[in-house]
Formats: sequence, structure tokens, C-alpha cells
Amino acid sequence: MLTQRSIYEFDDFRVDTGQFLLSRFGLSAPITPTVFRILVLLLEHAGQVVTKEQLVKQIWPDSFVEEGNLNRNVSTLRKALGEKPADHRYIETVPKLGYRFSAPVRTLPYRGPCSGMRRQPSVNVDGVVGRDNERQQLRRAFDLARDGQGSVVGIAGDVGLGKTALVDAFLQDLVQDGKPFQLARSRCSESLTEQEPFMPWIEGLSGLDESLRQIMKTTAPNWYREVAHTGAGVSRKMKRELLDFCKEASVADPLVVVIDDFQWSDHGSVDLFAFLATRLESSRTMVIVCYRMEEMKIKNHPFVQIRTDLLSRGACKEIRLALLDRQNMNQYLALKQPNRTFTAEDAAFLHARTEGNPLFLRETLRHPDTPGETVESIIRVKLDRLDDTHRQLLVTASVQGREFDSAVLASSMHMSSQDVEEALRELSEIHGLIEPIREEQLPDGKFTVRYRFVYAFCQEACYASLAPTRKASLNATLAEAFLAYYGN
Repeated sequence: MLTQRSIYEFDDFRVDTGQFLLSRFGLSAPITPTVFRILVLLLEHAGQVVTKEQLVKQIWPDSFVEEGNLNRNVSTLRKALGEKPADHRYIETVPKLGYRFSAPVRTLPYRGPCSGMRRQPSVNVDGVVGRDNERQQLRRAFDLARDGQGSVVGIAGDVGLGKTALVDAFLQDLVQDGKPFQLARSRCSESLTEQEPFMPWIEGLSGLDESLRQIMKTTAPNWYREVAHTGAGVSRKMKRELLDFCKEASVADPLVVVIDDFQWSDHGSVDLFAFLATRLESSRTMVIVCYRMEEMKIKNHPFVQIRTDLLSRGACKEIRLALLDRQNMNQYLALKQPNRTFTAEDAAFLHARTEGNPLFLRETLRHPDTPGETVESIIRVKLDRLDDTHRQLLVTASVQGREFDSAVLASSMHMSSQDVEEALRELSEIHGLIEPIREEQLPDGKFTVRYRFVYAFCQEACYASLAPTRKASLNATLAEAFLAYYGN
């Protein structure tokens, strides 16, 4: 069933049969191989009834499986897709027959990365706003690579800030300006982390045209064997071979290598990146990796230390994507909804609610009265990564509102101010969920730090997780703490 690699898209979901990956806005959804195969079979026959007999025969060809087992796996699949018990948006049960995937599905044949002159961007680059300076930085790096000064560039940013959209816009700029280049592009997969070294590099290079493959066959035979599936390469030789290949392959036209979701890269790929970073200066190669820094810090990813070292030595450039400011957001609104007039109050509300995160802004426009499933999913993933102490701190802090006081929080939780401030620092610097605003002196001469939730959605999710009696109890405790510190 999965011999031919395909891409399926429906709503905000993307299914890659080659990587056994179900994702939503770049976030991998945990799913077992059996459940994944059921999903793919339903997608292959979207709009048609797939009988229970067909499913059992295809999924368990050599085993006897009871119908209850199939039903449980379909139920698990529905949960992975976020379906409500009584609202099957995607999978429809046909009584006594089987199941039908009822949502519209886009089927895309898998195509390996290819020349930028032929590749179409995955987003409408005309809708990319507030990234002019970043596009210019990428263009300057490309121009240097074209002149024989290759380099590596990191693009860092939280989920929804538009890292992929920025790269698409940069590549489309090159196409529109008639700048020839060769493109090797891939993305890392959370589900395949550490399973096979160099996988994103292998996948990216596999899409290069035949002329470059012949160069690879001569200059990098171990890579050629991996790309051609004719054998495994010798890892200790692959770093030097790839460098030789980059130099030879970029003689005619610059070579641009792009790897998305580098926060899920394997150790070998990180080591290879570090090796190339200090040796591409005499080639016409430009390497771009996109990543979420907070996620790397949480998992203590090996790239964190390597990145610091490369930046300090000037061996790597980093572009950090910021949230859109009010002016950029107004431009975004005009582009996305040209037939609607937004007042200054509307724009101020939207910016305060989303902080200018393009994805959150889009979802807020689509679901003005609720956060929407996409935003809820992203926030839930962020909160699920926390340990009990950090989560309880945020939940208690949410009772104070979008902004909160560290001293009052410590008092209400009966914790030392030092322990609370250290935990809040981690929530800010590692998890990126809150940010310090200012330091204040209390009437008794002690100091406290004022914090705010980066996203209003996070504060609302934490507050909504409290039972009514717990809310009342925390409000009373916080009131006592406020009186103790600020009384008169």
C-alpha cells in the first residue's frame, strides 16, 4: 500500500506516506503504524466506502483480527484528527458496511526537491509581510555564495512565524530575478529522529537532476549509493565527500540546500552541518536550516551548543523571526481580507490577542469567537511539555491575568521567591511561554518581577483548566497575597 510515496492534504493536515508522518502546521501528530495505514487506505479511497473486510485484509493480511480491534483503531485515528465523538468531520461510519473519508482531500505525487527554476512555492509568497529585511539577508548570502563565498544560515522562530514561507519567498525572488540555482530541499521528521543518520541530507540530495548525480557518483560515491538506494555509505567518509560534491556541483550554478524542521534532526546531520559551516567559504553553496529554538532547548538538542559555538566564531549567520508589529499586521489584514474594513480598535484587539503571530492571526480571523482547534493544539503541545511544578506555576499565575507578579505567585503557592523566579526564568528562556516586563520594588523594600504570558491563548488555556472551586480558592489566596504586599 505504501510502495509509492504520496502526499495527502486535507484541512490543515498533511500526510506523507514516505515518512509515516501525520502533521498539522509542522507539528507531528503521534500515530501508530497500524492507525497510519488505516488513514492512508481511507485517503486513497476518499469519498468512497471502504468496507471493514477490505480494511482487515489490507491492514492485517496474514492475521485473524476481530472487528472490535478495527473499531478501536479507527477510534484512535479519529482522536488523532481531533474529531468530536458526535461530529465526524473526516471519517464517516457507514452502518454495517465500513467507513468513508468524507472531507475534501488533495492528493499530491511526491516530488523530490528540484531546481528552483522549476519549483513552485508552497505558499502564496505575495502574502508574506513584514519579512523584507530577512529576505534581503538571505539574498545577500546567496549573492556571496554565487561569488564563491558559501555559507550556512539558520532561520529561527516559533511555530507559526513563517520560516517556510520566508524561504519560499526568497526562492521565488531568485526565480523572478532570473538567478539560476540548483535546489536540494527536505525536512526533518520528528517520528524518524535518530533512526537513520543523515536522512534529511539524503532526501534533499535525492531530488537533484541527473547531471549532478553523475558528479555525485564521482566525487561522493557513498552519498550516491545512499541516494540511488544501491547500498549504505561509509559514515566516516561522508562528511568530506559531501564537501567535495558541494564544490563540484556548484561550479555552473550555485547550490542551495534547505532543511526545514531542523529541531528534529539526528546527531549525524547536526555534525555534518557543523563540518560544512567552517568549510564552505571557497564554494558556491548556501545551506539554510530552519528550526524552533525553544524546542531544541527543551530537549537539550546537540545543535544548541554547536549553534552557539558557530555563531561566536562567525561561521554561521542566524535570522530570528519576530512577531509582526502593528503596521505589518495591518498590511496582513489588508492582503488577507481586502473586502473587509478593520477599525483601529479591531486591529488593536487582534494584535493583543495574537501578538502578531501570522498563524494565530489567521486562525483568529477564521474563528473569531474561539481559539480554534489549530491554536488549541499548539498551546496544548507547549503545555504538555512542562513538568508538574512549571505547569502549576503557570496555572496559578493565569488567575492573576495576562500579567502577573512573581512575589504574589510565590506567596500564593507557599514557595520561596528564589525557587519561583528560577522556574519563571526557565519558562521564559527555555519554553518561551512568558516574558519579563519589568522589576518592581515592593512597599516593604523587597523586589518582584512582573511577567506576562507571551500569548493570551496560553493564559486562557491555563485558566480554563481550573475547576470552579479551585478558581475560587486561588482567587482568595491571591487576594491575601496582594493585601500582604500592597495592602495600604
